[in-house]
Amino acid sequence: MNMAEIVKYIYVIIIFLSLFLVATNIEAFFRCKNDFDCVHKRCRGPMRAKCISKAICKCRLAFTLK
Repeated sequence: MNMAEIVKYIYVIIIFLSLFLVATNIEAFFRCKNDFDCVHKRCRGPMRAKCISKAICKCRLAFTLK
């Protein structure tokens, strides 16, 4: 094996490892049904996690002004 083949082999290993790490991101495929399903979502300040359109968790204001 020459130097070029070794470098190509290392690049292939890096690409496959990065694909494995991306594919194991389970949170990217999480869908909610109600607000209780969004407890894993971290929000700052007066924001709270809410289930939007029964599909995705988003941070929204915890109170509304009337």
